[in-house]
Amino acid sequence: MELIIEGVIKRVNAPQEFPSGFRKCEIHIETTGDQYPETLAVEFLKDDVDEAIQLAPGQKVKMRCNVKGREWRREDTDPFKVFMSLSMWKYEVINESIKEKVMAKAAANPAAKDDGMPF
Repeated sequence: MELIIEGVIKRVNAPQEFPSGFRKCEIHIETTGDQYPETLAVEFLKDDVDEAIQLAPGQKVKMRCNVKGREWRREDTDPFKVFMSLSMWKYEVINESIKEKVMAKAAANPAAKDDGMPF
């Protein structure tokens, strides 16, 4: 099942690496545009961890996530519990800061001549 989330990154947690070599990084996103914003945990798995650590709080993102669920119980006589997780498989950063836009524009036009005039 797929879920699309749009929101603002609240925090990027430290990546976790397990003895098996599996890696994951959880980020928290606050949904926007709703009457009651929610904070959701989204997991970046395996090689995507390198991308997660490049994200920063305050960035607005749109993420496509797989919704995963699994059952668990400690003993055969205990009731089942169900755990859910959101695993990112595609994302995009929606906004850029003004500084990033100006720097990108300057990098795209290196031939601009500085003649000392302010305009």
